[in-house]
Amino acid sequence: MGQSALIDRISGWLQCLPGVVGAFLGGSFGRGEADDHSDVDVFVVATNPDKIPSVLESLVRRLEEVSPILFSRTLPNPRTVNAITEDWLRFDLTVVAAAELALLRREAVKPLFDPNDLYQVIPSASGESPNKPPETLIDIVNEFIRVLGLSVVVKERDDLVVAQTGTNLMRDMLIQVMVLENGIGPRRGVLALKRDLTQDQTDALLALPPPDATWASILRRTEAIARQFLPRARRFCEELGGAWPREFERVTLAHVSEKLGLKL
Repeated sequence: MGQSALIDRISGWLQCLPGVVGAFLGGSFGRGEADDHSDVDVFVVATNPDKIPSVLESLVRRLEEVSPILFSRTLPNPRTVNAITEDWLRFDLTVVAAAELALLRREAVKPLFDPNDLYQVIPSASGESPNKPPETLIDIVNEFIRVLGLSVVVKERDDLVVAQTGTNLMRDMLIQVMVLENGIGPRRGVLALKRDLTQDQTDALLALPPPDATWASILRRTEAIARQFLPRARRFCEELGGAWPREFERVTLAHVSEKLGLKL
C-alpha cells in the first residue's frame, strides 16, 4: 500500500465513524510538499467539542480498520493518535472542533471530505508577516547564551558526553535562527529540514567541526557555532526591532574567554 491508498482508506474510514463531520490533510501533504517519505497528517473534525473524547476513543479502538498497525500511541496533547502501518507508512490523526479550524491556514490544509464546507472558516495567510515576533528570537538567543556559559561548568566537570550534547543544542539553536531568517518558521521537523534552509546556510552547517570526544574538538566546535550564531542572530534581532541581551552576552563572552580561552 502506498501513501495515496492510505489517504483514501483513512478518508473512507473516517466518513463512517460516528461523531466525525469532516477531515483535512495537514502537514506536507496539506501544503503540497510531500515526498515518498512524508507521513500523513489528518485533522479529524468532531461534530462538537463534547464529542472529541469519544471520537478519539473510536480512532484508537478501531485503528486496525485502516490497515494492520505495527505501532500506535496517543500523543501527550492528548488528541493525536500516531500510527505506523505494516508497510511502514506513518500517519497522525488529530481530533479538533470545528471552531479550532480557525487556528489553521488555508494554504496548509486540503479537504479530505467536507460536507459542511468548513474549509471556508479556515483563514488565509495572505497579508500576514512571515516572520515570528522578536520575542521568539530573543528566547532562542537567551537560551544559546545560557548554554554557552554552561560550557564552563561542563569543562570543569570534565564531562565530554554532556559537552557533545551541549554543542549539538547550540547547533540546533543556530538552525532555528536560520529557519526564522527565511521567514517561514520551523514547520517540517528534523526529517525534512534541508528544504527550509538556503544552500549557504546548509554549507555553513556542514562546515562546522565535528564533536569528537576531545576537549580541543569540543572547544573548536563551540567557538565555530557561536561565531555563526551571534552575529546572525544580532543582525536579525535588529531587523525585527528586538532588544538584544547585550549585558548577558557581554558577561558570558568574558566568562568563556577567561575560563575556556574562547575568543568571540
